Amino acid sequence: MAMIDIYDFLGKKVSQENFDDALFLAEIKPYLHTEVVSWQRASRRSGTQSALTKSEVTGSTKKPFAQKGRGMARQGSARKNPHQIGGGVAFAPKPRDYSYAMPKSKKRAALASVLSARFSTGSIKVLDKAELAAPKIKSMVEFLKNFNIDSCLFVDFKNNNLRLSSRNHPDIKYIQLQGINVEDILRFPNLVMTVDAVRDLEKRLIA
Repeated sequence: MAMIDIYDFLGKKVSQENFDDALFLAEIKPYLHTEVVSWQRASRRSGTQSALTKSEVTGSTKKPFAQKGRGMARQGSARKNPHQIGGGVAFAPKPRDYSYAMPKSKKRAALASVLSARFSTGSIKVLDKAELAAPKIKSMVEFLKNFNIDSCLFVDFKNNNLRLSSRNHPDIKYIQLQGINVEDILRFPNLVMTVDAVRDLEKRLIA
């Protein structure tokens, strides 16, 4: 079992908790991080790039000049060909879906791997709770000072005050537990979660 210190919002240690090895002591597989991040980015691509082909460019189909006698390359129609300025694009890109399937087992393994990587470097902070009386960015600034860190990814259940307090801070990102992902964890040097969020995630990864 992985033993983790539990802190309050002021940075004081209040207790310790044991968590399943599958969550923080899993085998670290960097290649899985790469695969899952590539999958995430591909899924986000809009795929709206589009250009006109020769058949889609407007213009007359009339032959612009005689086939022979002008010393110029023959032209079959006045419609813009790919080799002409303003012409249609050869093999023009069209809207497409860049997303592809990723096995759930691989996504779970990658998440456990990146969590274990953060745990191995002491970059995970677990809080007993994250209750704020009111949404204030000052609270988040003080939080970073209390833990002596520069930036972090904050993961919790739906927490509106926490979301509003961190949304304008350039070095803090808040996401709900349902949206925890490998790319965001890798982007931030520190991960902060509440005990309840970790317990819920533990059930998801072990199931």
